[in-house]
Amino acid sequence: MQASYTTDDIQIDVRFVDQKVALGENFFMSITIHNETNRILPATRLVASSTSGYVRRCGVEVPQIPPYQDSKVRLEVRVNPAVSIDQARITYSYLGVTVTSTLPMMYIFTGKLDTLRPYHPSAPKYNLLLFGISGASKSSFMNSVLTLLSRDFQPIHRVGVGGGTHHNSRQLARVDLQGVPVSLWDTWGLTPYTYHNGDLQLLLDGRLPSGWDMDNVYDQHRNRLEREASSRDSRVQHAVLFFIPQSSLDKRDETDLIKDTFGQVKHLNPLLLLTRTDEIDVNIRRSPNNPSNTITQLKHQASQLLNIPVNRIFTTVNYTTEREKTFAIDRNTYEILHTALNIAEQNYINKYRASSVQSPSLPSQTTTTRSPSPPAQPTITSRITALGSQPKPQPDLSLKPNPKPKFKPDHRPKLEAIVDLMIRDYILYQERQVDI
Repeated sequence: MQASYTTDDIQIDVRFVDQKVALGENFFMSITIHNETNRILPATRLVASSTSGYVRRCGVEVPQIPPYQDSKVRLEVRVNPAVSIDQARITYSYLGVTVTSTLPMMYIFTGKLDTLRPYHPSAPKYNLLLFGISGASKSSFMNSVLTLLSRDFQPIHRVGVGGGTHHNSRQLARVDLQGVPVSLWDTWGLTPYTYHNGDLQLLLDGRLPSGWDMDNVYDQHRNRLEREASSRDSRVQHAVLFFIPQSSLDKRDETDLIKDTFGQVKHLNPLLLLTRTDEIDVNIRRSPNNPSNTITQLKHQASQLLNIPVNRIFTTVNYTTEREKTFAIDRNTYEILHTALNIAEQNYINKYRASSVQSPSLPSQTTTTRSPSPPAQPTITSRITALGSQPKPQPDLSLKPNPKPKFKPDHRPKLEAIVDLMIRDYILYQERQVDI
């Protein structure tokens, strides 16, 4: 007859093995069993089960444990990739003693984000532009992303929000995400009085560096723009997250502004993020992935306004008064970030595919002479000469040095030099506009 044990006899500690995995992949738990009795615990199987569809029943063999000794085993938790992840409770059973724990932090399941990275050294990271209506919680979303990717259990409030003292509402701010090849660019808000000088296109093209103030005058910062031109490729935006508060959908002046501006970024397949939806549906904070009919109607309204599919519209739920991480908020933030990175990767591929077709090779300007071509194959004329005929004089086909370039060559590819000239032309154009 098998002896019965209680939690006083056997203690089970469950810890997650700190190794990030992708959604749908199995993960590992480290389980330590403490024998608090004067008896030998027999070798048997520890079983893990859950009522959730995401976690499957699994187990691991535990050897004999001498009196007052410990045994540590590693359990591979099997998951069902066809089921959406949730914060399931897992029950561990061993010799009649059971303990229950929840799934680890959503941070553990962000391993897929590490694999999405650009292929060209000029753009080591994907750039995601956070853009939208002023007061649309762009900075709050950035804090939610930082919280998702943090090992800590407390929310992170690194970027100022709500128009506070340290709020980046007037400057372009770049934040590099830890452990993920992504940079988030926080921008100043869209109003009827901003983005009138082509600022949005300059942002998309990487012309403006981090720290650029919305009130900067281009001709007064000409030298800075010229210095930053050589690193423009590292600032080109690969995807756009367009933020609008849910209340803006009912304001005619704001919808006109949104439609006009959204059209300027539509070629990048932007994601539309509806913010402050918890003001009309408090339940969305507990379950962002199961929106109510009210939120669903808002998505369809936005879809018709901007003529985009509903699956490119998300609702953001950010940390406000929470003192600990919330699995539901982190999962919703992850889905937005993962979708944006997939779009960034596709935009990146399309951009370089188009550039390779238009300009398959860009010769260097470091020399002014052309290398000689390989020897030509024998022609009919050379054959006649070999037979003793007198061929007509042939023109001199020897390669001569190229003429001196019209501008002093630098040690960069032609394309970058041309871009520099375009920037200078644009600055001169702005000066003429100011003079007028």
